[in-house]
Amino acid sequence: MRLFTNSKLGKICLQFGALLLLGVWLIGIHGCITPQIASPLPQSPWGEIYAFTYHLPSDAVIAKPGSVPVTIAVVNPSYKEEDSALGTPLFAKVGKGLSNSMGTDLDKILIAKGVTTTGPFPSLSEITYSEKKDAALTLAPKVFITTEIKKINVPRQIYNSVPPRMEQDFKMSITGWMVFIMQEPLSGEKMWIKKLELEPVTMEGTIANECVPNYGNDGCGGNMVIGYSVGNILYDGRADAMASALKQMYPVVLAQFQKYIDTDEMIQLKEKGKEIRALKVY
Repeated sequence: MRLFTNSKLGKICLQFGALLLLGVWLIGIHGCITPQIASPLPQSPWGEIYAFTYHLPSDAVIAKPGSVPVTIAVVNPSYKEEDSALGTPLFAKVGKGLSNSMGTDLDKILIAKGVTTTGPFPSLSEITYSEKKDAALTLAPKVFITTEIKKINVPRQIYNSVPPRMEQDFKMSITGWMVFIMQEPLSGEKMWIKKLELEPVTMEGTIANECVPNYGNDGCGGNMVIGYSVGNILYDGRADAMASALKQMYPVVLAQFQKYIDTDEMIQLKEKGKEIRALKVY
């Protein structure tokens, strides 16, 4: 062994071995570990098109259109509430898709009840004065969503893909609440509030990052990969996980709203709205 280590070849091999150990150490630091055989990059089942649909129950009683003498201006749910996950850039597309979808389905439920509707409007501020004057009530819901995301495994390096990538799985817990608010359109006075707590839903997914190789001297006058650093995100499954959780919650929320709507109560609210307008001289 002494003759080997004192020889020129022995010194080269020792240098090479030291670099290999350094490379393994650096890989551990950057998290690109547990090499895997190449596999396709994860694909979004949503394709960044986040749309939801509610189907009226087969036994639902469909009233004659306009049979209830009440007009309601429907507003897409507000989702950019303070501290709501849907208001963050990561989930912005999901929030917008949920808001647009729910506005359409709330409108559909009211029409099925025999109520006349206008909208859905993107926001309360986009309802004109004349539209507010013609409506007895305004439906302006709010949705609040919170998330807790935890990494559930050691990152794995997919070394045989182009570009090389690192994948890590996560578990996401989603919960929150939904508030349905009806108010007198001109004064904005709240007249009907129903709050629904959302049962927690847990989803799992994957985040894939590009692994950028770091090169160092191989001890023989050339370069070798001695580690990887984390590069650009190639696929982020968190938005899809959020959308899939909301897809489970969606029919529960809409079915409950359908139960909340009592047409006799809506007629009474209309009369109270007339009193408010008379007092405020609208």
